[in-house]
Amino acid sequence: MTSSPRTWKRLSSEKAENLHLFQPRWDVMVNPRTGQPMRRLVLETRDWVNVVARTVEGRYLFVRQYRFGTERVTIEVPGGVIDPGEEPLDAARRELREETGYEAERWSSLGSVAPNPAVQDNRCHHFLAEGARHVTELALDEGEDLVVCTLSESEVRAGVASGEIDHALVLTALCRVFDLRRSGSD
Repeated sequence: MTSSPRTWKRLSSEKAENLHLFQPRWDVMVNPRTGQPMRRLVLETRDWVNVVARTVEGRYLFVRQYRFGTERVTIEVPGGVIDPGEEPLDAARRELREETGYEAERWSSLGSVAPNPAVQDNRCHHFLAEGARHVTELALDEGEDLVVCTLSESEVRAGVASGEIDHALVLTALCRVFDLRRSGSD
């Protein structure tokens, strides 16, 4: 019989300087194996949403935007931070409308994932939006500058296979809609 790892006891917690998207917290935790206290970083942040949106024409909505961490333009599904008190589905609808100007007829939850459980305390909720139609202009946040594009399913698959679409949270959302495993011997 396989045993489960033990939980770590928290001795103390101390907030660090707020970093806008993240509130760092330093926890002193006791290693259950050694009994030794260790200082560990946790990044507190709100939950996020990602939307795989399919238009009435059968194309998928993506946004191209510059990302500071990788210093390049990425191709991503629409998404963002859930506002305080907002339900994940409501945030998904809002983000789709703000970032693309589209609204969808049908919505399905695709579940959620832990973006980086080693240091983050949040979840990213994935949604499928079908029957999307353009209804309004973009309503971008102050820190956003993006371009909307549509891709066919084969273009999405090619973008994933080539590595052009490589954002981990986008890939987890897409994997809940498509089987993106590569065929062949690679």
